[in-house]
Amino acid sequence: MLIGELANRTECSRDTIRFYEKLGLVAGKECRGGTNNYRHYDEQMAERVLLIKKAKLLGFTLTEIKDLMVAWEANTLSPQKKIRIFQDKIAIADRRIAELKQVKRYLQQKLKGLTA
Repeated sequence: MLIGELANRTECSRDTIRFYEKLGLVAGKECRGGTNNYRHYDEQMAERVLLIKKAKLLGFTLTEIKDLMVAWEANTLSPQKKIRIFQDKIAIADRRIAELKQVKRYLQQKLKGLTA
């Protein structure tokens, strides 16, 4: 698929995909069509872009994502290391949830004061 189709399928902008490619997170293969140099992305790259989006939502940085992808694909992470990585992110998510609950309570109190 070309970058436009990849962008549509993953709901990412073309610029985002190009940025990911520049960072080495995704890779397209050159396929020359006439005078244009198009890049073709396979299904694995679509899955990778979706994985990057999910990992970002979980709080992983792009650098962490890249390092983890390289290590995961090279099979250099022990099961214990994989577990620890996810446990650490779960702990961060739990802290964020607690903080957001505090913000919600604060906003609800302020709203109550406005409607009373």
